Amino acid sequence: MDRILRAEIVAEVKRSMTEILEVANEQWITGEELCKRFQMFSPGWLKAYGDRLPRQRAEVHDDGMKASRWAYPMHKIARMIQNGTIKEL
Repeated sequence: MDRILRAEIVAEVKRSMTEILEVANEQWITGEELCKRFQMFSPGWLKAYGDRLPRQRAEVHDDGMKASRWAYPMHKIARMIQNGTIKEL
């Protein structure tokens, strides 16, 4: 096995493990909690640009009323900050 193939295999295993752990241990947090944990985000920034972050709407239906909030994947956003892809938003 040459160096290049070995490096490609190691990189793919690392990427796969990161992806698996990110999905298995992901924590979905509110926008308020996101601003507390990652202080570069403000409530105003989330209101204007939050749609550029990965997020899901959490909806609750109770007695005909619907309440919803955005939920953000904390580990995925942390990885985006760490590897610099957050700059591409």
